[in-house]
Amino acid sequence: MRVDFTRGEAAVFVETMDRRLLAAADLHLGYEVELAREGVYLPGQLQNTIERMLALLREWRPDTLLLLGDVKHRVTGVSWRESRQVTELLLALREHVDEIIITPGNHDAGILVLASGQARVTSGRGVSIGEVWAMHGHCWPPPEAAEAKLILMGHTHPSVSFARGPGSRRRVFLHSKTERDLLARLLSEKSGRQSQKRLRGEVGLIVLPHFNNALQGIDISQLSRAGRVSPLLRPEAFDLFSSSIILSGGETLGSVGWYIEAGGIVGSG
Repeated sequence: MRVDFTRGEAAVFVETMDRRLLAAADLHLGYEVELAREGVYLPGQLQNTIERMLALLREWRPDTLLLLGDVKHRVTGVSWRESRQVTELLLALREHVDEIIITPGNHDAGILVLASGQARVTSGRGVSIGEVWAMHGHCWPPPEAAEAKLILMGHTHPSVSFARGPGSRRRVFLHSKTERDLLARLLSEKSGRQSQKRLRGEVGLIVLPHFNNALQGIDISQLSRAGRVSPLLRPEAFDLFSSSIILSGGETLGSVGWYIEAGGIVGSG
């Protein structure tokens, strides 16, 4: 399996078996509309999102594009702007890739209808693609996820601060590993289904940051607070504090625990 970070973008490329996957998470189309209702006005992000995504597809030439949930922003229902933006996005991308797969997130009400004919929408608990389990990350996956070599997810919008004050925050990836058999037993317990397989070795996890440039993100020192962490980022699954922080070029910055001990600012410890 080959994993590449996309040098400055909030996406990851994975080549596994006979599949070439490009994954991105948390596009949150329509986010600027919600901000405008609160008196905060930002340029629309649709065209920017399309252009950046097309550039990635041309450079990496995947056969499958994975959109790991929260393609749209509104949690309940679908606004007419979101409907138009999701349709426009998928129409712009579908001719440049063999398949688009959407693993729905907690903001994706109505995505099955919006993506009809343009993308394959899976269960919110994720889908197996070769050696990869792809999901949004807001709920537990089934026991089958433990059989993968790598789990890809979004949901948490991880970022770090390089200084105090606005404009100092940067998006990051998180990387962690756990024992495959340990994860399988945990997921079996959560699902109420007993796994009959004895699994060996480790399974990796990569948490992708948000693709939408208008989102500020959540500082990883705050992710452990209630309601801000994925079920998988817990000590009994993938320990958040021992997870590695990875910059968009693939450089490892340190562990989440190190960052928190440094006071939540890179270089302050």
